Amino acid sequence: MAHICLLALIGLPGAGKSTLCGWLLGQQAALRSRHLVHLCYDDFLNARPTSSELPYKEQRALIFSLLRQIVSAIREGAAWPGQVRRTTAGNSNGSDGDYLILCDDNFYYRSMRYKLHQLCRDAGCVFGQIHVDSSLDSCLQANARRRGNDRVPDAVIREMHERMEAPGSEAWESNSLTVASADPEVAGSMILNFINSLNAKLVSEQSLPATGQDQQQEQSLAHGLDLLLRGRIKTLLNGMPQPADKRTASARLNEERKRILTRFRIDAGAGRQADLKYYVHLLN
Repeated sequence: MAHICLLALIGLPGAGKSTLCGWLLGQQAALRSRHLVHLCYDDFLNARPTSSELPYKEQRALIFSLLRQIVSAIREGAAWPGQVRRTTAGNSNGSDGDYLILCDDNFYYRSMRYKLHQLCRDAGCVFGQIHVDSSLDSCLQANARRRGNDRVPDAVIREMHERMEAPGSEAWESNSLTVASADPEVAGSMILNFINSLNAKLVSEQSLPATGQDQQQEQSLAHGLDLLLRGRIKTLLNGMPQPADKRTASARLNEERKRILTRFRIDAGAGRQADLKYYVHLLN
């Protein structure tokens, strides 16, 4: 059976993630993956199949569905989605061999990456992530060199920088690499070694020790609490009339959300976990 590795590329627009993916597609001799798939989220988020653009969350849901189709095509021999290209080594045939799927997005919220981890856990894939932690200034400069629709508004990049949630210490994020630059001349060797180290791993080995079921349940509850807290923040911000007030409140509330999540994990580890509503109401 083919082995599949889903690799999430995390970073701001202009960090060099897509350029890194293009370089990796030419490194099959150094990678232990016979098939490489580059799933660039921007290719689909920017697509407008009708006159009215789909809501952002619906677009992301369609991309995730496409990713599931790719995994199903590899695992079960289902039809390969025509809008996604795969690069295959010259000595390969059919669907034999290992697959590396490059998920090229910003993934600034941890919950976005957690969905990929869940897919990997359910489908028996390996999950890994590379955080391209380029400075805000360098990303803004790179973005300024883009043309037309490829250029992202500076305000969007700044807001994303404020909201960026770097990989943490939770078990499901253990297969993570952080680099300050996506330049292959600077980090290429480190990145190749990291990806090759993933190919021998199984999801069950990376996140489920003897008490794996308890950890898995705790992670699921923490993820659910995170979504509830984000919903409460949205409700609180919608009640504020001034944009400036919203920006200030958003930064404060998101910091408070992180502190509440930390408290929840400490309480859960000590066996004194309360109902999720208790933690949601701590956010004011």
